[in-house]
Amino acid sequence: MDVEVILHDSGELLPILLDGDGMPIPLPNEFILSKRHASSNTLIRNLREIKLLYQWLHIHHIDLYERLIQKKPFTEAEIIGSLVEFLRRDHEKKHKTIKITVVPDTFNQRLITIKQFLSWYLEMYIGTLSFTSNNYQYYITYKTRLISLLDRCFINSPPTNKSLSKGLSDREQSHLIKLIRPKNGSQNPIEYRNYIMVMLMLSFGFRPGEVLSLRVEDVQLGGISSIRVHRRPPDINDKRKQRPQIKRNGRTLAINDRSLATELDIYITKWREILDQRNKTSIEWDYLILNQDGKPLSIASITQYFQILKEKHSEFLPTNFSPKTLRHTFSSSMERLLREAGVEEDHRKKALAYLRGDSSLSSQDVYTFKETELEANKYLGQYQREIFGL
Repeated sequence: MDVEVILHDSGELLPILLDGDGMPIPLPNEFILSKRHASSNTLIRNLREIKLLYQWLHIHHIDLYERLIQKKPFTEAEIIGSLVEFLRRDHEKKHKTIKITVVPDTFNQRLITIKQFLSWYLEMYIGTLSFTSNNYQYYITYKTRLISLLDRCFINSPPTNKSLSKGLSDREQSHLIKLIRPKNGSQNPIEYRNYIMVMLMLSFGFRPGEVLSLRVEDVQLGGISSIRVHRRPPDINDKRKQRPQIKRNGRTLAINDRSLATELDIYITKWREILDQRNKTSIEWDYLILNQDGKPLSIASITQYFQILKEKHSEFLPTNFSPKTLRHTFSSSMERLLREAGVEEDHRKKALAYLRGDSSLSSQDVYTFKETELEANKYLGQYQREIFGL
């Protein structure tokens, strides 16, 4: 049993679940087709999670149609004592060290997908029944009971260390910029590429997928400079295994700093050109960020670069340093600047949501609360000094 990813002529990546004989398994593939609005990475992950359900069914010789449709329902022991325990295990064989269980977030995500799949299957069948059918109420009740059993199995994630800041402090940010800035006289285009890549993430709060999706044409330099995050149709020539995607809203952001505009211009006209000339394929890539062979850089390469930075400069960078750290740094800094400018909270949330490409205003609460907390503690300290200064 395996998940195979098919590249269609349109450039769309669509996964398909195959059985042991290499034949498609209809039901899960039909479920994935019903979710084609989601990103290809999400669909691949969902199908791999459903694959675990089918592996469990195969091991225990269980017919899903029989258990869901033919009124031979799953027992509580099968769901809680067997399936749930199977989903908690780590089934990956590529790890050097053997892990017995997966982290709570991974388990919960598996449970969510399988719950959605089973619910979808039952709803599809219920939709074929007449409302007056004697079986209608049975399947409604069975679906409610089955979903309730699965809902009881979710694991609360362990509390996070709130004292560990998600973003960089001013001192850590200063150290990072010094560490990645190309050395004087350097002729290595990779150093300049890495510098531009990190500075874009730090200056605009870009996600790795957004940085790697940028095209040269998205950077407009001139009297009014800007950079555009643009959602495009799938690139049929892009063969990266984890294809970078822009999952949320596109946006056009101003480049107001002249130094940043200048460095972007130099990178595009000089250092990226050197990388582009190393491309030996017949495809002319127009992505902004290229690897050392002149091809589009992969998400795995960004992850590896940040890991190297963290390990090599552990005395300067936090233990949780990652691309997300730069996004948190950008968001916290922008919240502080908006607050200091006197912008009201609702408008600050809207501004942050636009800058970050988010659809939900509630996702900005973590940043508005953090700045409120810092300001409250500042005045608390002032109050205490007044008391003890008497």
